[in-house]
Amino acid sequence: MKNKLFVCALLILTMYFAMFLPSMAVARYSNYSYGYSGTPIKYGGWLVGNAYIQIRHVVQVAPWATITVESADGNLTKVLHTTGIGGYKIYLPPGNYTVTASYSRYTQDYDIEIREDSSMRLLNIYIYRPDAPEFQDHLAYSGYFPN
Repeated sequence: MKNKLFVCALLILTMYFAMFLPSMAVARYSNYSYGYSGTPIKYGGWLVGNAYIQIRHVVQVAPWATITVESADGNLTKVLHTTGIGGYKIYLPPGNYTVTASYSRYTQDYDIEIREDSSMRLLNIYIYRPDAPEFQDHLAYSGYFPN
């Protein structure tokens, strides 16, 4: 009889703590109000995408490519690497940025804008190789390959 009474009391005590203890913890912190401080919060967004490069006439992902993100005013610089399957993801505050992707000895630059109201910005990076045959005519007039 004492064993059944002990189990019943333990069950009631466990239910009490499970149901009322979290609400008491919330009530304890409700006296502190976190109101508007007067300073607007600027939310940025995620810059996500994949990096690609053409190898032997086939566009492939660029694994472990180095991506450098620099703000237009020069206050923020972040360096990251793509994953083994060419993907990347970075959170940026709102503003204008220059994204530079480097893979082997090739680089590619992009200018982007992260707005306050955007949650995600997709930027797939295509690293163009100047030594690829597809770009020979285009680059011959730019002075890359003197004749």
